[in-house]
Parts: sequence; structure tokens; C-alpha cells
Amino acid sequence: MSEPGTVALRVKHEGSVQALAFSPDSTRFAGGGSDALLRVRAVGIGAALDVAVDGSVTGIAFSPDGGKFAVADFEKISLRDSSTGSAVWEGSLDPGNSVNTVQFGPNGQLIAATDTLVAVLDQATGTITRRITVERPLIAGVDLSRDGTRVALAVDERHGGDHHLAGSARVMELATGTQISRLTPGNAVFAVAFSPDGKLVLCCAADDTTRMFQAQDGKQVWPTPEDIDNQVTAPSCLAYDPKGKWSVVGGADGFARVLDAETGVERGRAPKLTPGAPDPGFGAVTHVAFSPNGKLAASASIDNVVRLFNIDGKELYAVTTDEVLTMRFSPNGRWLGLGTMNDALVIDNGEASQTNQR
Repeated sequence: MSEPGTVALRVKHEGSVQALAFSPDSTRFAGGGSDALLRVRAVGIGAALDVAVDGSVTGIAFSPDGGKFAVADFEKISLRDSSTGSAVWEGSLDPGNSVNTVQFGPNGQLIAATDTLVAVLDQATGTITRRITVERPLIAGVDLSRDGTRVALAVDERHGGDHHLAGSARVMELATGTQISRLTPGNAVFAVAFSPDGKLVLCCAADDTTRMFQAQDGKQVWPTPEDIDNQVTAPSCLAYDPKGKWSVVGGADGFARVLDAETGVERGRAPKLTPGAPDPGFGAVTHVAFSPNGKLAASASIDNVVRLFNIDGKELYAVTTDEVLTMRFSPNGRWLGLGTMNDALVIDNGEASQTNQR
């Protein structure tokens, strides 16, 4: 049995790794980025698979049954057989615009997004069945509700001709393309995340705020006006606990804070400071994620440290890496996948972290 924090798999890439995914059974790991191969490897014993791409993979997602995976490759999307890598279909989503994210919904559809467009595709044929555009780019983040009926968008509205400081978090109905609600902070919104039941949306913005609002009507749940200044310092990334009790937000001050999802009150933070010791000046947190069991979270920062910690902020490990570009837990929680400037890594979180053992 390896110790938590052990690198269980390292996959060399000839360039940056910008996208990764685990298979639903957590036994396979796919990574792609700026070089010409998407690499699929077994976490343990199994055959390797290399898939030729155009060299700009920005999104990978396995289908719910694990039999296929979708790839966002520059302005193209393809659906591929997960055993052979052969294309079932492929095509352009929005000619001239790079596809930034791709994910499967629970009812067979595929959701993909560019800077200005969210598209719903039929999984069997690749036909686009719905286009949702934003009137003022750019889409900085996308999250799909667990039931697959709504999408939340983080929108950075600073890119218009007047260069005004503005942004919004929007909830859109996928079936109709209509906007259900919108929350408008004082600046660009960087990230959004649905609660597990889809009733709430967490967002963070360039106005130095993290906010929770109701998906149905956009009403802000927290913070209160009195608490608006007592928040995470310059938040840029966030995640919602899959069980719905906690959220984790990464800030420019180097801390990942675990907040009560109902109230926004801080429960814990990582890393911990030694009492009486000077502030070491941690690097800004760039990525956070929650484990499937809702009891552990991970963070990556620009000082090239990846941490796994519990909701009180107690660290289980701290691992030095190259700069992290993307991060994801395996579905069973045992593994933490990282995409860096040179490699794709799988870190062992330890047997006790697995969902089926907690």
C-alpha cells in the first residue's frame, strides 16, 4: 500500500497538459494538451492508447458507460471509442473559435463551450441540437447541473468595446436556451458551480467576492452586505462538495478556504500557519477540487505545491510539482489527476479516501 501523496502514474508529454479525465470506473486516465498525442493509460496494469490529435486538446470527457470519450481539439469536437481511439464522429462546433470545455450530460447529450457559445450535441450523431450564445464574451467557466437540464455560466464582460469592468453568473435552461437567472457582481466572474440538487450556484468574481445565489431567481443567499468585505482574498477558483454541505475557494493570498455552503462561514483553510511564525507568503491558489466523498479537498498554487486536506484544513499531503494547469479527482476518490507543463500525473490519495470506504 503506497503512502498518500505518492505519484502512482507519470505520463510524459511533449508540451503542456491542459485537459484530463478519468474513466467512470477510475481505472483509466486520459491526458492531452499542446502536443500531437492524446494519451490514455491504465492506473495500474493495462494497455496504453495514443490518439493522434491536432495538438491543442482543451477538454476530455469519458461517457457515463466508459465506452467512449469526447475530445475538444482546437475548434473541433470528436467522439472516440475508448478501446481503439477511432473516431465515431467529428466536426467543428464554431468555426474559428476554440472549444474550451466538453462534458457528458446524464441523458445522452454532450455539452461543449467556446468563448461565446454553449452547444448541446446529440451523442450518437454529433448533431448540434441547441446553441446558446452570450451577447458579450467571454465565457470563463461552465457547470452543468447534475440532472442535465441547466447550465451555469461564468461570464467576463470586460472584453467589449468600452472595456468596462463587469461580469455575471448566469443560469440557462438547456432545452430552450433561455436565461433563468443572473447574478451581477461588480466585475468579471471567473468560476461557477451548481449545488448537487441544482438549486444553488456558487460563483467568484474579480470584485474580490464569492457569492451563493438561488438558481431559479438569482437571489443572493450569502454574503450579507455586512459580510461582503470579510471574504476570500481575490478568489479565482472554486468547487462545490458533491454532498452539498461545503464549498472550497482558492484565493490570491495562497489559501484554499472551506466554507459552509449554507452560510459562507469559513470552516477551515489550507495550508495551516504555524502559530507565531512569520507568514511564508504562499503562492496564489489556481485550482481547487472536492473529492467525491465530500470530506477531502485539493488545491494547487503558483508556488507549485499540490495539497490534499480535510474540511478543517488539516493536510494529508503536500506534493511539489511543475505548474499545474488542470486538476481532477477520480470518480472513486482514490486518485488525483494533474496536468502540468510537462507531464500528466496521478497521485495516490490512499485507500481511506475512496468513496466506497467512507
